[in-house]
Parts: sequence; C-alpha cells; structure tokens
Amino acid sequence: MTTNGSTNGSGRLAIELAPGAEDNAFATMLADLVRQNLESKPHKRKDFDALDGKVALIADDADVALTLEFTAPRFPTRSGGLGGERPASGGGRLTLHDGIKGVPDVAVRGSADAIMALSNVPLLRPFGLPLPTDRPSLDVLRGMVRASFTGELRIYGMFGNILLLSRLTRVMSVNG
Repeated sequence: MTTNGSTNGSGRLAIELAPGAEDNAFATMLADLVRQNLESKPHKRKDFDALDGKVALIADDADVALTLEFTAPRFPTRSGGLGGERPASGGGRLTLHDGIKGVPDVAVRGSADAIMALSNVPLLRPFGLPLPTDRPSLDVLRGMVRASFTGELRIYGMFGNILLLSRLTRVMSVNG
C-alpha cells in the first residue's frame, strides 16, 4: 500500500506501508515523518536514495515493533544484471512493515519516547553530524546518551552499519 500518493515515478517519494502495517500507528507516524522531512528539506533526498538495509524499531513500553526496509536502486549492467552499489538519483524506496521482518541490519530497542527523541537529534551542516549548536540541542544529546547508559535505548548492529545509521539519522532528524 502506498501512503498519501507517494510513488517512485518521476523522482517522487516511494514510501509504502506493507500489508498489515497500516494498523501500526508507529509505522504510519514514521512514514509521515520521513515524507515530511524529505518534502520540507530536499537536500535529505540524497541520503534517502542511498539508504539500503533493514532497521527494526522496537518500542518496549508501547509493545510495538516495525521494520524500515530501505532499498537503494542499482544501475543495470550491460549484461542486464544489477551492477554496483551506487544508487541512482531519485529512486530510493522505503517500505514499513509491522513487526520485525527478516534479520535487520540494525535494531533500535527502547521506550517510545527514547526512539522518537532520535528524530530531534541536532545536526551540524553540511556533514549532518550530530553535534549540539545550542542549549536545547545539547539537552537532546544528553538525553540520548543518558538513555543509552541506563538501557532505556539500545542500538544493535551499530558498529557494522555506521553509514546506514548516519544516513538514517540525517533523514529522520527534523533538524539539519
């Protein structure tokens, strides 16, 4: 199911809810968040188009889980097969699934508030690094670090997928 007419044709956003995910309010909210971020900040589209992998989000306190499945397009080779890893412009795709689908590359587990706080990470442009530039930004980062140390927020697969997480942070953040 494609949400709100977001298609992959003509460089438009391809953000879809898989069958069953439309009943997951967390999935619907995240689809809207990503769509709004990309529409209001077109420079985030480059990162979105390059995202390729699965990220599971598990909100323990809300008893809800979902999988964000990002697919970066591939250039066809002369033999007709799929070539290298270089994404084509304007062709990234996000499918949101209810629950955990397959084996995710990264899993983020914690309270719903801690997970949603990730969308408030302050980003320093032009690199999109999570660096505080003012007092509220510093408070957001402190809260994330505190949640990590207390176990309220756990990220599995982070070190092997730092590029995926970096791009995901830039796309999901309402900042930058």
